[in-house]
Amino acid sequence: MELVERLGKNLVKFLIQAGLLWLIVSPIFVRLEERLPFFVAVLLTYFVSAYVILPSLVQFLMLVTRQGRIPRFTKSRDGLTVDPVNLILLGTIDQLETVFKKIGWSKADEISLKTAVKMIDRFVRNKPYKTAPFSNLFLFGRKQDIGFQKEIGDSPRKRHHIRFWGTDENKVVDPFDVNYWTKKQEFDHNKSMMWIGAGSMDVGFGLTRLTYKISHRIDHNVDKERDFIIKELKQQNSIGRVDYYKPGVFRVGKYTSDGRIAVAKIKLGV
Repeated sequence: MELVERLGKNLVKFLIQAGLLWLIVSPIFVRLEERLPFFVAVLLTYFVSAYVILPSLVQFLMLVTRQGRIPRFTKSRDGLTVDPVNLILLGTIDQLETVFKKIGWSKADEISLKTAVKMIDRFVRNKPYKTAPFSNLFLFGRKQDIGFQKEIGDSPRKRHHIRFWGTDENKVVDPFDVNYWTKKQEFDHNKSMMWIGAGSMDVGFGLTRLTYKISHRIDHNVDKERDFIIKELKQQNSIGRVDYYKPGVFRVGKYTSDGRIAVAKIKLGV
């Protein structure tokens, strides 16, 4: 019964996506193809569809259908659900940077035209880029504050990585207040904070669902990456006791998880 229900949902998604593509290709591509060479028309139609029209449509649908629940997942700029929150570390930003440097992870470059071009070049030539930029994901109404990564082999196509968002650990908040998770916050980076992390492993490149943007493909087993990061930090004695919060088993889109969020305090004096 579950298999039939899943197939039915996938069929509905496919029909919706196929319909959207037809609506886009029909008016846009036909007109462009009349004025431009075929290959140029195809490329232009793709970029307009994937990076302008579909993201705007998805944002609108998310706004209409959101249920006001606390996000367990980060969001893309388009409003799509992306990587799950699976790790929280307590400490200052200097301590956070120190412990990840200690376990051999590199701080990600800020994404810009220069770093994006460099990333594409290294990807095409399959050359290492230890500080490759991350695409921006959103939590607390803003993009990640900092991110770290560790290459798998010497290829930029595969890597362990995690994004962090800082929030005041001493602030008294209602954890069921959706506004807390969605509004922008001001804080002092030098104070001890909660660093809310979303860790996952890139295993290649592909197209994002619904908007078809070019992006890294993520290993569906996000728990494995959470446990890998905890293991690396423990081996260097960089964190204290690890506690787990377990909201419950979940499956959202391509991800499966036991639903646990690991929480640990960064050790002082590292």
